[in-house]
Amino acid sequence: MSRLYVSLALFIMLLAAARGFTDGDFKVKCAEEQMTVKIGEDLVVHCHYYSADEAGTIAFSWMKMDSNGIIYIYTMNQSSLGEQDPSYRDRAEVFDSEIPKGNVSLRLKNVTLSDSGIYRLSVASQSQSNETKVVLEVRAVGKQPVIRSYVTDQGFSMLVCESSGWYPEPTVTWENGLGMQLTKYARTETINDTGGIIHLRSTIGLDHGPISNYTCTMMDQHLNEAVSFVFVVLIPEKPWHIVAGTVGTIICSVILAVSVYCSW
Repeated sequence: MSRLYVSLALFIMLLAAARGFTDGDFKVKCAEEQMTVKIGEDLVVHCHYYSADEAGTIAFSWMKMDSNGIIYIYTMNQSSLGEQDPSYRDRAEVFDSEIPKGNVSLRLKNVTLSDSGIYRLSVASQSQSNETKVVLEVRAVGKQPVIRSYVTDQGFSMLVCESSGWYPEPTVTWENGLGMQLTKYARTETINDTGGIIHLRSTIGLDHGPISNYTCTMMDQHLNEAVSFVFVVLIPEKPWHIVAGTVGTIICSVILAVSVYCSW
């Protein structure tokens, strides 16, 4: 039965479109044309249709354009999920009781990175149809970075800052406790990319400026969210590179971790 409902819904939409009934008295509009959401969050795409003739059967569908996957189809006064893309099963739903009032919004639960893309909403009555598109961007803020220290075979003292779980790649900055920007001295690389999720490693030598706190910050500038780690070095009255070269290991008394979620 679900396949029949799907066929009827698509037939109604195609017939209305073929007859050219997409004039100004039947409109489909979403509150936002482009949306950004973080992985794991729930999302509601707020959309409505407006018709001069409110009588008759309404059918509508949500589809993801890059895969032509069916997210949700509603027709004959009920949902038709037989042809739904399995990746949206139990995650996509509409507001059934609000549909007669023109509400054709989509709720998407537990958003994943693969949900990024262009979504098409098509709405049709027996004589008219229209559609609109919404671009969805999914981003991920990674874990709090961790700094570790080591000495190279040549006796150079280094700090390594690592964090995983990012998408897309964040900006990485280094500074010391005096506010000196050290980022230009760092080397940042992508260690691995599993399922699109990025793991970053940033390395810096400890011969740039006076010895003090070293802060590594990774930030998603679009979301305006950042995570930081502060590494405190306490070696009184001795240049770092001399101590490290002599002892052959990093001397550090305090390591402080700081997570920062802010509006800069």
